[in-house]
Amino acid sequence: MKLFVCLFLAALFTSTSLLVAQESPKQKSKGVSFSGDVFPLIKRRCMPCHASDSENPSEFFMESLPDIMKGGKHGKPIIPKKGDESILVQKLRPAPPFGEQMPLMTKKKLTDEEVEIFKKWIDQGAKKN
Repeated sequence: MKLFVCLFLAALFTSTSLLVAQESPKQKSKGVSFSGDVFPLIKRRCMPCHASDSENPSEFFMESLPDIMKGGKHGKPIIPKKGDESILVQKLRPAPPFGEQMPLMTKKKLTDEEVEIFKKWIDQGAKKN
């Protein structure tokens, strides 16, 4: 009987440990939020140059989601569900298809993790969430 109890407890402990160690579906599907993840980055890293009261040769303003989706002289910067194809993501990475990597007026570029936030948000549909 003792052996049965020991084996039962060992099996229970092992299966519980495995369940705790695995990511839940909710954790895996946790998306990137515009208001919680993307817009704070925009305010901190993009708004110094991409505000409507700034001199901005591209005429691309980032003060609101409608402004961002509208784009500027180079067209619409976001293709929902296609982060890698979106000009916004391409301009944040080294060697963009035109012009220089953004942000232009600072030597400190966005980290790979920060660029990935933009890409994931666009891949999720670039929604106002």
